[in-house]
Amino acid sequence: MENVRAIVKQVVKIWRLYKTQQLTLTVAMRQEIPFRLRKLLSRDYMICSLLKKEMADLYDALKCCMRDACIQRPDANAVMVMNVDGNADLAVGKIVSVHRQIIAEYETLLALVEGSNINTSILQQHRKQMEKMTQELSTPSGRLQSQEMDHGHFAM
Repeated sequence: MENVRAIVKQVVKIWRLYKTQQLTLTVAMRQEIPFRLRKLLSRDYMICSLLKKEMADLYDALKCCMRDACIQRPDANAVMVMNVDGNADLAVGKIVSVHRQIIAEYETLLALVEGSNINTSILQQHRKQMEKMTQELSTPSGRLQSQEMDHGHFAM
């Protein structure tokens, strides 16, 4: 595998985006948001945690342990939710934006590992999961639930 350095850099990039997404989700869940949206975001957080761990395992298999300085260094381009002032739509928009970044980075990684001995099925599953979560957060039904909460309606 002659491009292992590029693959490792791409894995680190995705790992950092998951870390950013976890921080973004944490900030969003601190807001006053409808129960359905909070449930969706908390599930999203758990999935991101799992996928981040699997990327760490891949990194470990490719290079070295996660204590490496290159993966611990903060990402200068990280997009984070710092102040959404209770605006659930803004928070969800930023979360969806990071999801889309992660999906794009998976596409790059899949192109890099093509023809190598790396099993791409896990990477493809990760990408599909991120696409599914992005779609769920982007659908109008999530917005509808937040409008119901604003009008005092609560359905379980």
